[in-house]
Amino acid sequence: MRVQTIYKFHAYTSVFFLPLVLLFVISGVAFLLDFNPNSGAKITKWGAPSVPKEQELAFLLEFLKQKNVPLPAKIAPRRHKGALIIGTPSYEINLSTKGEQSVITAIERNALGVLMQVHKGKAGKALEILGIVFGVFLCLFYVSGLLMGFKRKDTKGIISAFVLGLVVLGGLLLGALT
Repeated sequence: MRVQTIYKFHAYTSVFFLPLVLLFVISGVAFLLDFNPNSGAKITKWGAPSVPKEQELAFLLEFLKQKNVPLPAKIAPRRHKGALIIGTPSYEINLSTKGEQSVITAIERNALGVLMQVHKGKAGKALEILGIVFGVFLCLFYVSGLLMGFKRKDTKGIISAFVLGLVVLGGLLLGALT
């Protein structure tokens, strides 16, 4: 394979994925700083009697109508940890039932909360698939970068940097396990 082809692949695909890199950097740092998708969100909760699973969606829609709560842009129901969820990462409403009590929660997230939902893979299939494709391409970026480095005959420096990275990561992992 020609170096020029490897360089073009590396350059164009890495620039294409740069916005996704920035998204994952911002949301990942936010997670490390103990933010969560609901940090800064406007959350409203209501109590309701227990609702059978097969009637949850109809009950939820009627409840929201009676309370004059705006419906989310997407009504397509999904489940997470037993709760029924409708809506989008920026505005979702969920209904969870425990025993004789149901709780309805409306969550309006800010931009950071939405980015964190994308990072967790909870912002729709298309973004989830793009994130997986990005992960595969990230591996290909490293392979193409290594191939370019080997063509420049900087093998000793590249291998030294890799070994140093392994030692630092190994030391930090060992410290975390003990």
